[in-house]
Amino acid sequence: MSEDTRLAARLIPTSGINGAEEQERRATSALLAVMSAVREFGRAFTQRFGAPAGPVQTFIEVPFKLGDRKFFPDGLIRVVGGPAEVDGAGGSEDRRW
Repeated sequence: MSEDTRLAARLIPTSGINGAEEQERRATSALLAVMSAVREFGRAFTQRFGAPAGPVQTFIEVPFKLGDRKFFPDGLIRVVGGPAEVDGAGGSEDRRW
Protein backbone atom coordinates (compact mmCIF):
# COMPACT_ATOMS: atom_id res chain seq x y z
CA MET A 1 0.00 0.00 0.00
CA SER A 2 1.38 3.40 -0.88
CA GLU A 3 2.08 5.79 1.95
CA ASP A 4 -0.08 8.55 0.47
CA THR A 5 -3.24 6.46 0.98
CA ARG A 6 -2.58 5.66 4.64
CA LEU A 7 -4.63 7.42 7.29
CA ALA A 8 -2.42 8.77 10.05
CA ALA A 9 -3.67 8.07 13.57
CA ARG A 10 -5.16 11.18 15.17
CA LEU A 11 -5.58 12.13 18.80
CA ILE A 12 -9.01 13.55 18.05
CA PRO A 13 -10.32 11.34 15.22
CA THR A 14 -12.84 12.70 12.75
CA SER A 15 -14.82 9.47 12.42
CA GLY A 16 -18.30 9.25 13.93
CA ILE A 17 -19.22 7.96 17.39
CA ASN A 18 -22.48 6.19 16.58
CA GLY A 19 -21.70 2.50 16.95
CA ALA A 20 -19.29 0.29 18.82
CA GLU A 21 -17.13 -0.17 15.72
CA GLU A 22 -16.65 3.59 15.32
CA GLN A 23 -15.90 3.97 19.03
CA GLU A 24 -13.25 1.24 18.76
CA ARG A 25 -11.71 2.99 15.76
CA ARG A 26 -11.57 6.32 17.62
CA ALA A 27 -9.98 4.73 20.69
CA THR A 28 -7.40 2.88 18.59
CA SER A 29 -6.58 6.06 16.68
CA ALA A 30 -6.13 8.07 19.89
CA LEU A 31 -3.86 5.43 21.47
CA LEU A 32 -1.71 5.19 18.35
CA ALA A 33 -1.52 9.00 18.05
CA VAL A 34 -0.23 9.26 21.63
CA MET A 35 2.29 6.53 20.86
CA SER A 36 3.76 8.62 18.05
CA ALA A 37 3.50 11.96 19.90
CA VAL A 38 5.01 10.86 23.23
CA ARG A 39 8.44 9.55 22.28
CA GLU A 40 9.06 7.67 25.54
CA PHE A 41 5.71 5.89 25.37
CA GLY A 42 6.20 4.83 21.76
CA ARG A 43 9.73 3.62 22.48
CA ALA A 44 8.69 1.68 25.61
CA PHE A 45 6.03 -0.13 23.57
CA THR A 46 8.06 -0.88 20.43
CA GLN A 47 11.24 -1.84 22.31
CA ARG A 48 9.45 -4.92 23.69
CA PHE A 49 9.15 -6.22 20.13
CA GLY A 50 12.78 -5.61 19.22
CA ALA A 51 12.18 -2.52 17.09
CA PRO A 52 15.09 -0.11 16.65
CA ALA A 53 15.11 3.24 18.44
CA GLY A 54 13.68 5.88 16.14
CA PRO A 55 10.65 7.95 15.26
CA VAL A 56 7.32 6.14 15.59
CA GLN A 57 4.71 6.66 12.87
CA THR A 58 1.19 5.31 13.35
CA PHE A 59 -1.69 4.69 10.96
CA ILE A 60 -5.19 3.25 11.22
CA GLU A 61 -6.89 0.58 9.12
CA VAL A 62 -4.14 0.14 6.53
CA PRO A 63 -5.24 -2.50 4.00
CA PHE A 64 -2.67 -5.00 2.75
CA LYS A 65 -2.59 -8.28 0.88
CA LEU A 66 -1.05 -11.51 2.10
CA GLY A 67 -1.18 -14.03 -0.69
CA ASP A 68 -4.61 -13.70 -2.23
CA ARG A 69 -6.30 -12.49 0.98
CA LYS A 70 -6.83 -8.86 1.95
CA PHE A 71 -6.49 -7.73 5.58
CA PHE A 72 -7.51 -4.56 7.39
CA PRO A 73 -5.69 -4.45 10.76
CA ASP A 74 -6.91 -1.83 13.21
CA GLY A 75 -3.53 -0.12 13.27
CA LEU A 76 -0.04 -0.03 11.85
CA ILE A 77 3.07 1.09 13.73
CA ARG A 78 6.22 1.98 11.79
CA VAL A 79 9.61 2.61 13.38
CA VAL A 80 12.57 3.83 11.35
CA GLY A 81 15.92 3.66 13.13
CA GLY A 82 19.08 4.09 11.09
CA PRO A 83 19.05 1.65 8.19
CA ALA A 84 16.35 -0.50 9.83
CA GLU A 85 12.64 -0.04 9.19
CA VAL A 86 10.07 -2.08 11.12
CA ASP A 87 6.32 -2.27 10.51
CA GLY A 88 3.88 -3.97 12.84
CA ALA A 89 0.14 -4.41 12.38
CA GLY A 90 -2.36 -5.39 15.02
CA GLY A 91 -5.94 -5.52 16.11
CA SER A 92 -7.75 -4.14 19.13
CA GLU A 93 -9.54 -7.42 19.79
CA ASP A 94 -8.02 -10.87 20.24
CA ARG A 95 -10.76 -12.56 18.24
CA ARG A 96 -9.64 -10.79 15.06
CA TRP A 97 -6.30 -12.62 15.03
